[in-house]
Amino acid sequence: MKSKFLLSVIAVGMLSMSAFGADYSKLSNEKLIEMSGDVAPKDYPDFTMEVHKRTQEMKVKDAEIFYDKLHQTRRNAHDAMSLKERREYRDAIRVEMQKRIDTMSVKEAREKGLLRGGYHHQRNGWKDSRGYGRGAGGSHRDCAPCPRY
Repeated sequence: MKSKFLLSVIAVGMLSMSAFGADYSKLSNEKLIEMSGDVAPKDYPDFTMEVHKRTQEMKVKDAEIFYDKLHQTRRNAHDAMSLKERREYRDAIRVEMQKRIDTMSVKEAREKGLLRGGYHHQRNGWKDSRGYGRGAGGSHRDCAPCPRY
C-alpha cells in the first residue's frame, strides 16, 4: 500500500516538473556545462534562459570561457549522434523554443535570452547576405552595443 502511494507521489512530482519546466537555478556552472549537450528539447528554453541569466552576471572574460565550455561540451555530445538524430534533436529544440517565444513579447524574449541579435548587428555587418552570423563587418564579439559580451 505504501509503495503504491509512494509511486503515485513520485509520478505526480515528475509530471508537475515536466509541466513547469526544469529548474536549473540550483545547479552549479560545472553541472550546466556537463549537461549542455544532453538537455531535453522541452527543457531547452529554460536551460537557455538560465545560461543567459548567469552570463549577464559574469565578467566578460568569465562569460566567454563559460560559453566556450558549453559549446565544446555540446559539440562533443552532438558528434556522438548520427546525422538523423542530430537533425531531429535540432528540430525539436526549434519547436520548443518557438512555443516559448510565442508566449512572450519580443522585448521579454530578448531580455530572457531566447532571441538574439537585433538591428545593430545587421547595421554593423554581423549578418551575411543569407542572414547568418560572422558577416563582412567582423565578429559578433566586436560589436560594441551588444549586451551579451
